[in-house]
Amino acid sequence: MPNAAVVKALSAVLAAAPFAFGLIRAIRTGTDVRYVWVALAAMAGGMIVTGAARGFRRPLHPAGLAAAVFVVSTALAVIAALVLGTTLGPGILIVAASFAACFAAASFLVLLARRAHR
Repeated sequence: MPNAAVVKALSAVLAAAPFAFGLIRAIRTGTDVRYVWVALAAMAGGMIVTGAARGFRRPLHPAGLAAAVFVVSTALAVIAALVLGTTLGPGILIVAASFAACFAAASFLVLLARRAHR
């Protein structure tokens, strides 16, 4: 396995990607910051799951944590988009799932790096 610092850096890049897309969209349109809010909601989902997982007596398997982060992040991202007035359809589902996948992959890599460091 690569160096833990490299894995954590890759994790940070993955977690930053949804915000980069949100900022690019905001800059290109001049006013549309919905993707930034959707990214924040997806990140909140990842933080909620990760925080809850820390309370478990036995640590979660990295794939289990990533799956839980994906599901909750996707749900919160879709809810945020709907609150912002987006119509539910394939577009928002793809964006929400893509953002959630970034946070799920980031949480997976961080947990792997922590386990390798022990």
